[in-house]
Amino acid sequence: MNSFQKVNQNLLNFVSEPPWQSRIVIPGAGIIASGWTNDNNVFLLSANGYSISNPLNGQVGIRNYDEENTAMAKFSKDNLEFTIEEVGQTVKVFGLRGGNGNHLTTDFWNLESFNPSLHQQLIGLRNLKVTNNETEYWKQFTLISLSRLEYSSLRYGFSPNENHFGIFSSAGAEVFTRV
Repeated sequence: MNSFQKVNQNLLNFVSEPPWQSRIVIPGAGIIASGWTNDNNVFLLSANGYSISNPLNGQVGIRNYDEENTAMAKFSKDNLEFTIEEVGQTVKVFGLRGGNGNHLTTDFWNLESFNPSLHQQLIGLRNLKVTNNETEYWKQFTLISLSRLEYSSLRYGFSPNENHFGIFSSAGAEVFTRV
């Protein structure tokens, strides 16, 4: 085994449950953009329309099947915002068309991405207020175990009120809440 494979193996051994224990899974298929509404609900957009779900239980509050094929026109010119007419909001989105989420809360929780190998991505969580003397940067984080999503092409970020963070992929979302 070469040293690159050994490092990859070691990183995967450190994947665990994050300190924010409450987790819900919102399944999806072909998600191309995601994010948070202004009132901290989860936004997911696919070729079949979009949904807005509750981050505490995953219950879908709004489901628009985009029968008139107008969803893609609701993106801003820079592809970083999406207008949701049902709630009268323009939300910041991240996904395949650009953008990314908020990676730092005001009380210093930090999300970071690590790529131990090609086509593999891990997300880590840590509190910057906690001193950690680990010499390897990635060991300062709790690397998050995913239940449904594959470890590739992930987007992630904290909700506007910073009580939730989501990890998003083409297969949906995993949302964690402070307990």
